[in-house]
Amino acid sequence: MSFPFKEFISKAKEENRSQEFIEATISYADKLDKNNFPVIFSVEHLAMLMGIQSSYFRHLIGEPKKHHYQDEPHKIFRYNYFKLKKKREGYREIMSPSKDLKFIQKWILVNILEKKNLQNSCKGFRKGISIKDNAMPHENSDLILKIDLLKFYDTITENRVFGVFADMGYRKNLAVSLAKITTAPHRFQYWKNIPKAELDIMGYKHNNFPSILPQGAPTSPMLANIVASKLDLRFEKLSEKMGFNYTRYADDLTFSIKGNQRLPNLKLIRKIISDENFFINETKVKYLRKGGKQYVTGLTTANGINVSKKYRQEIDSHIYYCRKYGVKGHLSWIGEENEKSQRVLPFHDWLYGHICFIKSINPKAAEKLLKDFSRIDWLFD
Repeated sequence: MSFPFKEFISKAKEENRSQEFIEATISYADKLDKNNFPVIFSVEHLAMLMGIQSSYFRHLIGEPKKHHYQDEPHKIFRYNYFKLKKKREGYREIMSPSKDLKFIQKWILVNILEKKNLQNSCKGFRKGISIKDNAMPHENSDLILKIDLLKFYDTITENRVFGVFADMGYRKNLAVSLAKITTAPHRFQYWKNIPKAELDIMGYKHNNFPSILPQGAPTSPMLANIVASKLDLRFEKLSEKMGFNYTRYADDLTFSIKGNQRLPNLKLIRKIISDENFFINETKVKYLRKGGKQYVTGLTTANGINVSKKYRQEIDSHIYYCRKYGVKGHLSWIGEENEKSQRVLPFHDWLYGHICFIKSINPKAAEKLLKDFSRIDWLFD
């Protein structure tokens, strides 16, 4: 909603506000309004827009200590911490925000962060853009370079998030509060399990770990995209000069060339990434040449964009055995069912979801899968 400048000036004059105050307020509001950001003057104003008590908002972010929220216990629950096993090795710590905190973060996401323009090369966690859109620029390439950023969310600290809101035009004290409500510290055990070499690369010292973007907060993907916008812009400009293709999906950077195009050398790529305060996961730097397997964000790109043959065969195999032995028989065989837990309905949704994913990438390949899926006797009762 556009800021009501005329109404503000009229009201301010009625209250005998100084011309200096009026001009300063208009200047502040104008910068935000022109960029389609909501005009917010303070934490109290933000809380009012959200429909919550400002004292509760301040209590959630722990500032200042003199504020107390009388209707809540002394310690307010902010995040539920749990671990998820990664595909290959190790764990990632998920920080799931409380119901109230999630409401606040969603408001910030929808009303502030999603108003921010991003670079075209940014393909991750954006409405109407999928992993297929990320893979398409690299279709049928002669050479693909894949780079992963090291601990992407963990390198985006509260201070960097403060910079996002400050650059939008929000007052310093408000930007501080917005940064605090969208970041959180890991448990110490998380940092303890990270190799010292990685901590040294990130510049983090023992017992001095900052609040970072929580995996699980609705604001984190968009904030990460905004922080990485300058990185994307620099690679886009370089791609225009050298003629290569570049996209980024979260922490996955992909560079590709065809014909006479040139790929930047790794030394230059490292410098740009380092300049923007990110770090390369050296174990995941890969060159994929024409004639071999080429894939981007899980999709094959060598002969058009497709899901891998192995993936399609796995889904087809589940359907085949469900039809041959029955759903419960198949689940029992793969160890997904026991006496206490009936897994038929969740498995139905899981399998159908994978078929729909295949359809979104390759509709023709999904036709037979959907036809065979419809012939399974699910016996939900």
